[in-house]
Amino acid sequence: MLISRNAKLPNPAALRVFVTVVEEGGVGRAALALGITQPAVSQYLRALEEQVGHPLFERQGRHLVLSRVGQALLPEARRVVQALEEFQRVSQAMGRLEMGEVTLGAATTMATYVLPLFLKDFHEAHPGVRVHVESGSSERLAERLRMGEVEFAILEGVEHWEGYERHLFYEDELVLIVPPDHPWAGRETIPPEWLREETLIVRKPGSMTWRALERAFEQAGLELKPIFYTDNNEVTKRLVLAGAGVGIISRVVVQPNLKVGNLRALRLSAPVGEIRRYFWLVHPKNVANPAARTLISLLRS
Repeated sequence: MLISRNAKLPNPAALRVFVTVVEEGGVGRAALALGITQPAVSQYLRALEEQVGHPLFERQGRHLVLSRVGQALLPEARRVVQALEEFQRVSQAMGRLEMGEVTLGAATTMATYVLPLFLKDFHEAHPGVRVHVESGSSERLAERLRMGEVEFAILEGVEHWEGYERHLFYEDELVLIVPPDHPWAGRETIPPEWLREETLIVRKPGSMTWRALERAFEQAGLELKPIFYTDNNEVTKRLVLAGAGVGIISRVVVQPNLKVGNLRALRLSAPVGEIRRYFWLVHPKNVANPAARTLISLLRS
């Protein structure tokens, strides 16, 4: 049977007193265990009995024993008290970030090559917090953020939204990559016109990488004519490593390759020049989840 919305629920403190009196074996011992006075214990019990409409205890000599109604209600009272204690434990643990959950979105490049180190630090500081990371295109994740399906996101190419804050998270650039035995490998820059004679490997049209690249070439009055279009940074790198052509990709993607020396990164000279990319940490102005707030602070540091 449904409980009426107007029905008066038992006072949780009175239920705790009721259970403690039974477990301690009397009003005096319950008062000591709870740190309150005996009259206060008696007052809680009277108020609970008035609400129930029946006595919870019967006096036998100098002792209190449970009435039949008290016996029937004791298991339910214990369950309520245990639930309240668990509620308190969980809320306190979440406040101390001993537990909790965070759901965030990150553009694929950031999720793959930048975010893991931040998440490692966060996990070491708060090992009980579960973190859900969704990667994908900035457009899709922006929509999920606006719908409240992720708590915050790291996105490229976003404007200021009403009710949200935006902070610069990472500044990247697009670079040309070649294998170390390529004729251009010893250069720092090349004229963009030289690309006409090369097999060019880029991300597919519609991606944020392609948009930045296309915009830079259009502003320079040049045309891009790629041969390979990929939907994955690793595929681009593998094609270049295999000698299939030269690629254009985010510098952060090839940092490990530059360290081991199996790829070289070059910039395009004027009129194209440096092609910058900007990734933003975007979140609502008011973030209720303490775990999300803490992770946002770490990402902003």
